[in-house]
Amino acid sequence: MQKVRRRIVVPRDVLLVEIERRCPACNTKMRLGLTKEEARAYQGFTCERCERRTQDSLTERDVPDWWEELMITGLATLRASHAIDQYEPSETVKRMSAAYREKKEATEEDSF
Repeated sequence: MQKVRRRIVVPRDVLLVEIERRCPACNTKMRLGLTKEEARAYQGFTCERCERRTQDSLTERDVPDWWEELMITGLATLRASHAIDQYEPSETVKRMSAAYREKKEATEEDSF
């Protein structure tokens, strides 16, 4: 009789950043670890103590090293936030976005 081996698979993602927030209702300090995908979709948190949902968004101050990459990869399109709509991208983001569009157009022309 053969033994069937069972494996437990735990998906592992690299954390991008750990942010710290305070619940406005009970003043509990919250620490949140976010991956890149979670950072793009982040719209708030639920307090562990009082279980209230608080609307929130990431700012450049929260993720300074990854802010430009998140902006290029569509952070503004994934979240409907007026604060993001008023964001004026830096010159680096503008150059990288323009270069990406040019490269994409060039590869599309070559493929036909």
